[in-house]
Amino acid sequence: MAESSLTILAVSDLHYTGLARQTAQTAHTRGELARALLAKVFLRLRHLGIQPDVTVVLGDVIENAMDPNADADITALHSELTRSGIPFLVVRGNHDDGNARFAEVFGVSPGLHRVGDYGLVVYDDQFAVTQETTRPEEGLAMTLDIARENPGLPLVALQHAPIYPPIDSNYPYRPTNTAEIIDSFRKAGVILSLSGHYHKGQRLRTSNKIFYYTVPALCEAPFTFSIIRLNGKKVEAKEHTLALAYPNLVDVHCHTEHAYCATTVDTAASIALSKSLGVTQHCVVEHAFQLYFEKRYAMSGKWQGEPQRAEAVWATPARLRMANYCRFAERLRSPFVKIGLEVDLYDDGKLLLAPEDAKEGMWDLLIGAVHFIHGVVPGKTTQEEAEELFLRDVRQLVLHPIKVLAHPFRFFTWSGFQTPKHLYPVVADLLADSAVAMEVNFHAYQTDPAFIRCCADRKVKIALASDAHTIQEVGEFAPHVAVLRQAGITPRMFPQALFAFDG
Repeated sequence: MAESSLTILAVSDLHYTGLARQTAQTAHTRGELARALLAKVFLRLRHLGIQPDVTVVLGDVIENAMDPNADADITALHSELTRSGIPFLVVRGNHDDGNARFAEVFGVSPGLHRVGDYGLVVYDDQFAVTQETTRPEEGLAMTLDIARENPGLPLVALQHAPIYPPIDSNYPYRPTNTAEIIDSFRKAGVILSLSGHYHKGQRLRTSNKIFYYTVPALCEAPFTFSIIRLNGKKVEAKEHTLALAYPNLVDVHCHTEHAYCATTVDTAASIALSKSLGVTQHCVVEHAFQLYFEKRYAMSGKWQGEPQRAEAVWATPARLRMANYCRFAERLRSPFVKIGLEVDLYDDGKLLLAPEDAKEGMWDLLIGAVHFIHGVVPGKTTQEEAEELFLRDVRQLVLHPIKVLAHPFRFFTWSGFQTPKHLYPVVADLLADSAVAMEVNFHAYQTDPAFIRCCADRKVKIALASDAHTIQEVGEFAPHVAVLRQAGITPRMFPQALFAFDG
């Protein structure tokens, strides 16, 4: 018989402030970003290929439980947890105390919750105005009752306040009766105790055959979450951080609310999140074809062969929505925020860019893209024909003043063709000859490390791109670093290998 196993995603101390008023948070507590950070955790798990059996949130979910809008903040985080598709358990923390709907919204009651072959025990310890907490007699008795009623069931204790080891602080992090709590754990056969509250966290350790682990706060850099794996009674914990592990990483491709294809991306929040994660420069970039044309026509790609439609738009001062985007982007420009456009071809190789929008110095970068190929007919064009037309367009794109080629070869996978790997060296040569960088992109796409290697061998610069259409994609470079390693490009090589703006 196979040994029991369980994978837990553990997060703690989000201190979310959405609609509720902030309290006196310290400068390094980023509760206003907590919802985006939680969404990023689930995105990171997908990139890592990790599917937890359960998510546990170990308290201080919100910052200000007494604010009239606290219910809305609780609901917002409940939405992120629900959207993940992973079952979850949520513990009340001292900052959550006093909200009448907390338990109702999250649907978690104190007591035993079975997950697979394990029993997760939720404790609802109450905090005094002094922030001290004491586990009441009924809480201690509950532990023993659960063990007696479920003999042999491995138990995991979930509470907000750390139980072990002691913490050298004047602040009362631990319950006043930790000795009694530990004794109840020992008698009940608890194998693991998980807590939050102490933002620095405490590494996994054992005492009297019980594992104890305090999960660091998600709301403070480096924005940590933990994956805890149980095999039988063996426990391993690995911490992951959302903050970038390496300096001088530029995000060349982050969309805005002006994109038809954007969903939850929001420029103000994206810039704040990007800066907090340690991105060096954040590039606000938008699809030119989506700014020039109304949605249905833009997404059809028909404009590639109908130049008169573009020229008619360009003859108007607003250029549909482009003039508005230009003003928007220019107001954002700073040493941290660079501005640009993602541009395609139209009319047999011309760049879809109005003369008004092609003035020198107007943009920090233009990113060339192949979203549509004029002449490709779904279901009729052969693989060989598609490859010829693709090369035609790439050859034309690199003749224009673009600095980066967006999501190379994505056209093939998105259009139902095979990725033509034999064209890797051909495209890499074109990029090298024109001094255009290739983009590493993970937005519904994955750049092949073989193509990265092909470009690196030719000294083509590599541009990192979140291509963010959702807030959680912003600054998410863990998969980019992993695929660069697969291509033989280690972090010590980044200064020479990666695209950066001059100066």
